[in-house]
Order: sequence, then C-alpha cells, then structure tokens
Amino acid sequence: MKRLFLFLFCAGLLQANTLYPELFAQLGTPLYEADKKFSKLPKDQSYSATVKQYHSKQLKALQTYSGGDKQAYFKELRSLSKMHDSIISMLKREMVNAIENDRFDDFIALSAAGLDSLYQQESFKKLNYDYYLANRQKTESPYLEERIKSEKSYQKLYGVDISSRSYQASSSSTHHKRPSKVILLSRPGCGYCVKAKDFMRSRGIGFTEYNILSSSKGKRLFNKHRGTGVPLIIIGDQVIKGFSTSAILEAL
Repeated sequence: MKRLFLFLFCAGLLQANTLYPELFAQLGTPLYEADKKFSKLPKDQSYSATVKQYHSKQLKALQTYSGGDKQAYFKELRSLSKMHDSIISMLKREMVNAIENDRFDDFIALSAAGLDSLYQQESFKKLNYDYYLANRQKTESPYLEERIKSEKSYQKLYGVDISSRSYQASSSSTHHKRPSKVILLSRPGCGYCVKAKDFMRSRGIGFTEYNILSSSKGKRLFNKHRGTGVPLIIIGDQVIKGFSTSAILEAL
C-alpha cells in the first residue's frame, strides 16, 4: 500500500512538473508583456523609477521560473502584479492631469504605450475617448483609433460612427451640443478663475462672468447653488465647483 501511494505521488509530481513550464508561462505572460509596453512610456517622469524597478523584478521572476521553484515563482508573480497595478494607477493620474490641463501632446505620449489595462474602468475610458476625439485633428493615435473602432457601444452612445471622420463634423450637434448659457462666478485675485476663463476662451466656449463680491446677481447665484468657493461654473443644470477641465468638457 505504501509503495502504491509512493508511486502515485511520484507520478503526480512528475505530471505536475511536466505542466509547469506552460502553465507558469501563461500566468506570467501578461505581466511580461506589460514590461515591454512600460518601456515605451516617456522617460524621466514621476513613474519612471517604479517602471525601472518593475523591469528588474520581472527579470528576477524569469530567473526564478527557470530555476523551477514554483512557490518562489508564484511569490514573485504576486509581487510583480501588485507593482503593475501601482504603475497603472500612477499612469491614470498622469493622463487625467494631462486632460485637465489640456496637454494633448503628453496625453498622446502616454497613450502610445498601448496599455489595455488602463481602460478597464468605463468612466476613465470615456474621459479619454472624449478628449481624444475632440482633439485628434492635432495628432492621431493609431492605438486609440483601433480601440475606438472596436467600441460598438460608443456608436450607439453618440449616435454617429465615431471611428470615422464624421464624428468631428457631427459631434457638435450630438453629445457635445453646448447649452445656451455658461455662467462663471468669480472674484478678484482668484487664480483658478483666470485659468477657467482662459481654458473656455481657448475652446471657444462663450460664458457670462459675475463677480460674487460686486454683482447682486453673482451673489444670488452663488447663494442659490450653495457655493463655498470660486470659480463656480454653471452649465445648463450642472454646477461645477472649482476648476476642472474634464468636468467642463463633460458638461458641454
């Protein structure tokens, strides 16, 4: 009985070892592919040191894999996966910052890495697609063009084929149709009020400005919408507290 048990145990172990290379290669492949894409990111940025650490860690994981230590390899993969998620979070913040500050070149440079894992969250994906589609006449991103063409739901959302040039012509009459009035509540000495005005002027967005200190209407609107600070931007029935380019674009 003991001999039979020992035979079955050895046979099972041998079979597991046979499956080991293929199985573990599949587990690690997405993380190794991410390393290649991370290398395409702009250099000398806030995330660059972590990207270098990731590269070193994935090399170590490959060495561990070659050594055949399953437990150690799984541990390396878990650590690599956590670092991957951390880098993705940093890149999301960088892309949102690029959008909010209207730095389209930086946005394109980050997008060029082709990281599909960036676009798992629907709200983040929509923010990126909207910003790209509104600016792609400046620079095209082959990666984003392909992603957008595959998004069938977006054609239904916008009522146009966003994978074609018709989006630029028709977008102004569909999703991005501007309301009749945009109101900016401000006060003297407010730096973010100046930024909000400059941004809307650069985009050709007409607005009416009211000083909450000297204008009776400005004071009334500020109190009506329970303002706590400026700028306070009213677009249609939406109220934006503070300066956020993404919020402004979303409301238009």
